Amino acid sequence: MPRSAGQPDIYAVRGKSTPQRAVMTAAAALCLGAACWVLFGSAIARLDAWRGWNWRSGNEIRRVCLAIALAVYFLRLLCTQFVFLKRAVGWSEAGAVAPWLLVLYLSLAFAAGTNAAPFAAGGLAGCVLFVVGSWMNTYAEYARHVWKHREENRGRLYTQGLFRCVRHPNYLGDLISFSGLCLMTGRWPTVAIPLIMLAGFVFVNIPMLDAHLSDHYGAAFDAYAERTRKLIPFVY
Repeated sequence: MPRSAGQPDIYAVRGKSTPQRAVMTAAAALCLGAACWVLFGSAIARLDAWRGWNWRSGNEIRRVCLAIALAVYFLRLLCTQFVFLKRAVGWSEAGAVAPWLLVLYLSLAFAAGTNAAPFAAGGLAGCVLFVVGSWMNTYAEYARHVWKHREENRGRLYTQGLFRCVRHPNYLGDLISFSGLCLMTGRWPTVAIPLIMLAGFVFVNIPMLDAHLSDHYGAAFDAYAERTRKLIPFVY
């Protein structure tokens, strides 16, 4: 899977990128705060008064569960930014991530914050999916992080753990966890979020990362790619 001419390899650039990571972290914290204001503060009431939409306050269990899940996702972002992510982060990437996080957090918060329906089986299923997806993403990253830090594994391709099943289990974990968040809100339009994420993974992230891995590891990655699906076991 050769890289096209002129295609940048952002995965090959190493560096701390401390200012960019700090900006992304601050943006994520502000997004979490905004979501909590929607879920538990006066944001919905103010919009009701301003626009006359007459929204009902969302089910309390639904709002609490979603707030906890969004806080967990924020902590996962911190781990990714400051522990697992070894490559440099550019200002263009930081500038793109911040508004995307705002859309994610506020879309989910408004969906849950205005849904007064009981938090039933669908919501509970969403909680389970969120936990499973979060574990899948974090465990995959952690296991690779630990393996890579062993001296005998420096410069070698990691294909163990969840990476035996698919090449990008962290992406699959994100898809599962955000599908769970959508179920927790109880609003079907939120399904657009994991669908957009899926499109980004399939058409942008995976081709770019696979091209880098092929360049970096050569025949070892090509052989691994031949026997391992990209994202979904037995499917893709």
